[in-house]
Amino acid sequence: MRFIELEDSEKEELVRRYASHKSATVRKRIQALILSSQYYSMKEIIEATGMSRTTLYRFFKEWENTELSERINTLFIKDGRGAKPKLDSIIEVLPDLVERFNGRISVILRVIEENYGIKVSRPTLQKYLRIENINNIK
Repeated sequence: MRFIELEDSEKEELVRRYASHKSATVRKRIQALILSSQYYSMKEIIEATGMSRTTLYRFFKEWENTELSERINTLFIKDGRGAKPKLDSIIEVLPDLVERFNGRISVILRVIEENYGIKVSRPTLQKYLRIENINNIK
């Protein structure tokens, strides 16, 4: 069995963060730590949190291998995850393209790929145009 030993100050900090944090991932990780410190089995923790066994083992390993002063940082999702914004570099040009090509998405997609070397899907372009509140979208 693998159990995480927490100091009283760590438990207090984790309980405080659990009550106030918006991220469900952070709350699940805190819950897993607290349950482990109360000698719950891995199976019980998995059932309570909905985390996979692999994820839980990796998180516990990272928690144990991190210095005491830096452990709280292991709760948070690391920067750089997720899809990278594709059109942020040309967002200023989009209104001009919409106006110049009368909002024809297929033409705008072709121009973006040919002139800027950025290949995006129709829904992605439409999302960016909606965000920018550009009218005349067809």
